[in-house]
Amino acid sequence: MSPAEVAKALLVPEPQGRVGGAYAQEDFPDGVKTFYDTGELACVALDAVTGPQVLLSGFPLAGSDPEQGQQFLLDHAAEHGHCVLYTPDDSLSLTDLGVLLRSQQVGAARLTRPLFVKEEWLESQYFRDHLPLEGGSD
Repeated sequence: MSPAEVAKALLVPEPQGRVGGAYAQEDFPDGVKTFYDTGELACVALDAVTGPQVLLSGFPLAGSDPEQGQQFLLDHAAEHGHCVLYTPDDSLSLTDLGVLLRSQQVGAARLTRPLFVKEEWLESQYFRDHLPLEGGSD
């Protein structure tokens, strides 16, 4: 998807903000951040608190306890035969679904923050270890 198609899908005329750098970033209302690689959508990151809620088999991926989130993903992977990958920061990914479950500090608590990532980025150790690429940092 192009940036214009993403904005249309989110029912907004344009993002609230854009960040340049090696990978373009757009910030949308309600805790949605998008990242692009050569003009095409590569990653969508949802804020743990303000982002929309996304469910996987009834489990809330945003704003949950990270330990419960990881256990859910492990159980889901075992039941459905998904490929599991851990990252150095102890995040867990179901690579064949394009789901990477990070955690986010919110006050005194840590909550789950889901990212939806294109396969090539999940296969790359660099991207897995650095997602989301907020602020255009590389």
